[in-house]
Amino acid sequence: MFMYYFAFHVIVVVSWILFLLQFIKAYQYHKIAQGYIFGILSIFFLIIAFYLGIKLIMFNESILKSGGWLHLKITLAVILAIENIYYFIKFLLKKSISNKIAEINYWLDYLIFVFILFLTLIRPF
Repeated sequence: MFMYYFAFHVIVVVSWILFLLQFIKAYQYHKIAQGYIFGILSIFFLIIAFYLGIKLIMFNESILKSGGWLHLKITLAVILAIENIYYFIKFLLKKSISNKIAEINYWLDYLIFVFILFLTLIRPF
């Protein structure tokens, strides 16, 4: 059962990041309808990803002692979650974002996501 939850967790995290990246682009270019759709979907997948992550830890509590990779992964995921919620609230309040900031956030979020996947699949430490 653990492997099914793990696979579904990875799929949901990939979906969350894809919708987050699309939300940042929609927000950057003031595409209101797409911004609402991608923003709501990114928050939805964010909640499911964290729920499944907690379930995975509850299945195997010894994983908390397996090394710093999990703690770093959770820290990076929380940073992305805070950013996701912050930008969605800014979007709902109709506050604009500069193109340069949006572009930096887009690529930084992408790199963080790739590093999270690396930590999850390789468990380097």
